Amino acid sequence: MRATRGAVFVAVLALLAAGCHGGSMTKYRFSKDSGSLQSLATEGSVLADGVVDGRITTAFVRTHAQELASDTEKLASVLDSTHPQPGLERKTKRLAALAREAARALRALADHPSDATAAVGVKSALTNAADSAEKLEKSL
Repeated sequence: MRATRGAVFVAVLALLAAGCHGGSMTKYRFSKDSGSLQSLATEGSVLADGVVDGRITTAFVRTHAQELASDTEKLASVLDSTHPQPGLERKTKRLAALAREAARALRALADHPSDATAAVGVKSALTNAADSAEKLEKSL
């Protein structure tokens, strides 16, 4: 009986983990994933702005930018593993590319958390990623 429960528990965990990647890319899911990217990129842009203004500590910038980059990389990976419905193929690829670009910018911020000059470029890249993701979402 315990072996059966253990097997069922492992199977449920596997199904839950599988649900994080792949699956169908619907308009609803695209809208949610686009919103996630917009949120991550906007938060990173605000963080970069804090570096430019010198109002955020280096340790906070490094840690928070790493967390945002990790979340954005996960989003890109999930987007890459989906199966878009007809008409969403190119948009999904573009959204994944935007997520990868945002993740690279966030990694750069984490690597140079006190460099105001670099932060200006990061802020611009993240603002562009958020704006582009919003345009993709509105084009549905």
